[in-house]
Amino acid sequence: MCMAKSVLSVCLLAVVASLFLAFSAAAQGDQGSQSFSVSVKAINDSITLDGQAAFELTVRNPGNYDEKFRISVSDIEWSVQSDPLYYYFSGIDVPAFSSQKVKLYFKPTAAFPPGLRIVNLDASSVRGKQSQALPVYVNIRSNHQLLQEYLAAVSRIVEIPAQIDPRNEFEVRVNLINRNPKNISQLRVVLSSISTGLIRKEIVTNLEPLESKTVSAKVQLGPLTPPAKDTLKVVLFVNDQPLEPTIFEKFEVISYSEIKPVSSEKKGSLFRWVNETTYVNDGNVKSTTVIESRSGFFKSLFTKSTPKSYSISRGGDSYEAWELSLGPQEKITLTSVESYRSILYLLVIALVFLGLYRFFQSPVRLIKEANAISYKEGGISELKVILRIKNSSSDPYVKLTVMDRVPMIAEVEHDSMGTLKPATIFNDGKGSVVKWELESIDKNEERILAYKIRSRLSILGTFVLPKGSLRFYTEKNVKFVTHSNTVTIKP
Repeated sequence: MCMAKSVLSVCLLAVVASLFLAFSAAAQGDQGSQSFSVSVKAINDSITLDGQAAFELTVRNPGNYDEKFRISVSDIEWSVQSDPLYYYFSGIDVPAFSSQKVKLYFKPTAAFPPGLRIVNLDASSVRGKQSQALPVYVNIRSNHQLLQEYLAAVSRIVEIPAQIDPRNEFEVRVNLINRNPKNISQLRVVLSSISTGLIRKEIVTNLEPLESKTVSAKVQLGPLTPPAKDTLKVVLFVNDQPLEPTIFEKFEVISYSEIKPVSSEKKGSLFRWVNETTYVNDGNVKSTTVIESRSGFFKSLFTKSTPKSYSISRGGDSYEAWELSLGPQEKITLTSVESYRSILYLLVIALVFLGLYRFFQSPVRLIKEANAISYKEGGISELKVILRIKNSSSDPYVKLTVMDRVPMIAEVEHDSMGTLKPATIFNDGKGSVVKWELESIDKNEERILAYKIRSRLSILGTFVLPKGSLRFYTEKNVKFVTHSNTVTIKP
C-alpha cells in the first residue's frame, strides 16, 4: 500500500517538472524567436522604361509560431505589385518552421536614363518586430535595340585616320563580330560627319551566325577642303532598326600649302628679254613665301619686274626678291623684263647727232688761239693770235675770206704778220679788222694765219677776243660762212 503511494508521488512530480520545462521553453520562445530570412530571385530584371520587372521573393520563418511579414518599397519612383495582390498590401502569412514564395512586380514611374537601378525593398515581421533591407537590381534598357545584343565588343569598332590629308583618299573601317547564333541578313552602317558634312557614306552587309568581318568605305575629299576638326557619327541598323549606342570618332582635316612654279617662259629679241614665271598655291590655306632670283648690279639697272621686286644682299651676292601671299589655288605671274635697248637707243641717238653735226658742220673750220707773250706792270701787254683754217672734207674750196676783229683796247702790230700776209687792216669804228684773202684750200688741207696785238694798257683781268669769220665757196660757187671760237685770256 505504502509502495503504491510512493510511485504515485514520483509520477506527479515528473508531470509537474515536465509542465514547468514546457512553460519555460514557451516563455523563452515568446521573449526572442529566431531571425527570419528573405531572399529574392530575378525572373525578369532587364526592362525598357515602359516595361515591368519581375522577381520571386522567398520569406523563411524559422520560429515555432506562425508569423506575418510585411513588405514595402520606400522609393516613390517605382510602382510595386504582388501576386497574390493582397500579399503586398496586407502582409504574407508564414507558418512556423516554413517558408512562403511571392512574386513581386516593379514598374518605373520616373523617366530613368538607361542603366542599372537599385530598388530598396524592406521586409519586417509583425510579431517579432524585426526587419531586413534587401536591395533589388533592375536594369533599364533603351527602347532601341542595343549594340551589345548583336555585336561582340571589340577594342575599336570604327577606325578612321586621326588626321586626314584632303589630297589623298582614305578608308573608314568597321569591325563586326556577330555574337548571336542567328543570321543578320541586313546590317547597314551609316557614316556621317557631324559639323562639316564632308563624309556621307553607307555600307550594307550581312553577318552569318558568330561571323566576324571588317567592312570599309573609301572616302575622297576635295583637295581644296579647308582644315577642320570634326566627328564621325556611326549608326548601325539591323532590319532598319538603329542599334544603341551611336558611335562617335573624332578626326581632323589637316592644312597644307606649297607655292610652286607651274610654268615658265622666256622670250626676247633685239636686246630685250621677257621672263614670265607663274606660281600657284597648291594648298587649302593661304600661304606666304619669298621668291629670289640672283641678279648683278649692272643687270639690275636694266631690269624691271611686275609686280615690283626689291633687292636683298646675302653673302656678297645680290638678289631680286618678291614676297608672294596667295590663297588656296591662287595664281600669280612674275614678269621680269631685261632690256638693253636704252643703250642701243642712246647709241643710235649719238650716231644721229654725230651725223647731223657732221652734216650741219662747216666743211672748213676756223679755229682761233691766243697766247700772252709779253707782260708789263703785272698785266698782259702783248698777245699772239693764231687762226687755223682746216678743211676736214674731201672737197676743195675757193675764194676764202678770213676776217678777225681786234678790240679797241689793243692794236695790230703790222710787222708781226706770218708768211700769209693779210689783204688789209682797217678800223670800222669798233676796232681794228684784219682781213685775209686766199684763193683756195685743198681737201684735208690746213692753213695757219698769225699776227700780234699790243694792248694800250696792261691787261690785269680777263680779256676776251671775239670770234673771227670765214667765208668760202665751192667750185660750183656755193657760198659757206662759218665762225671761229672766242678766246678768253687770263693773266
